[in-house]
Amino acid sequence: MKRLIIIFNLFLISFNIFAQSEGEKLFMNNKPAQAAVIFEKEIESGTNDPNTYNYLGLCYYQLQDYEKSVIAFEKGLSAPRTNKKILAFNAGNSCYAMKDYRKAVEYYGLAYKLDQYYSQALLNEANSHLMLSEFDKALEDYQHFLILEPKDRQEPKIRLMIALLEKELVRIENERIAAEAEAARIAEEERLYKEELKRQEEERLAAERERLRLEAERLAEEERLARERRAEEERIAQEKRAEEERLERERLAEIERLAEEKRKADAERRRKLLEEVANSLQNTESTNMSSGAEDIIDYDQESELD
Repeated sequence: MKRLIIIFNLFLISFNIFAQSEGEKLFMNNKPAQAAVIFEKEIESGTNDPNTYNYLGLCYYQLQDYEKSVIAFEKGLSAPRTNKKILAFNAGNSCYAMKDYRKAVEYYGLAYKLDQYYSQALLNEANSHLMLSEFDKALEDYQHFLILEPKDRQEPKIRLMIALLEKELVRIENERIAAEAEAARIAEEERLYKEELKRQEEERLAAERERLRLEAERLAEEERLARERRAEEERIAQEKRAEEERLERERLAEIERLAEEKRKADAERRRKLLEEVANSLQNTESTNMSSGAEDIIDYDQESELD
């Protein structure tokens, strides 16, 4: 941060080495809070010169109020006759301090676009790309910086960074190739797995269709046998009913025959009884008949003349 402040101060000195305003005096005496109040009033009243925006942004930067410093630099970028290159560069530094590296890249890029020899903007842009893990862009910026500043005092460190980035990019590329190969392997395994699942599913469906076909045939055969069984049972039942009816007729005929025989026997008994009664009546007037007990008719016996 001290190195950046020194750079800012050098920029300021280059803008106006004989700073005369009260705000500039306070800033030079390291009183950024008091200077910022004066710069804000100058901008508000419209009495400021083009460098006021840069001074105000630097005051807030020293106060670590980076958001306000960016606002001041952005206002300067929109104002006429301001040093847009320096304002963009300082806005990039404020964004970098806030760790908003994406925004810092934009401002450093703008500063470099305004001055293709502005090596410091290129270096800071490289650092921002590095913080964003955009190693290829950082490498390109570092290499370009050394083209612009081959004898820079940081040249050894930058070359070391370039070597590390090249090594890292090789590693990343190898990892990418390995990852692609692994992804291809996994994709092939998934394809084969899906094909195997499809084959198994087709076999399962075929087996299921065959099972259903056999089941349908079995059910049809069972239904046929059931119909035959029912028909046979019906035939047997009919024969049984016919036999039962025949037997019933024979039983009834036998009963009728027996009843008829009984009626005949009963009639014969009544006839004999009548004859016996008649004979007994006739015998009672005989005087010459034996009086043996065997000739006595017992009228106490139940009459069968009913």
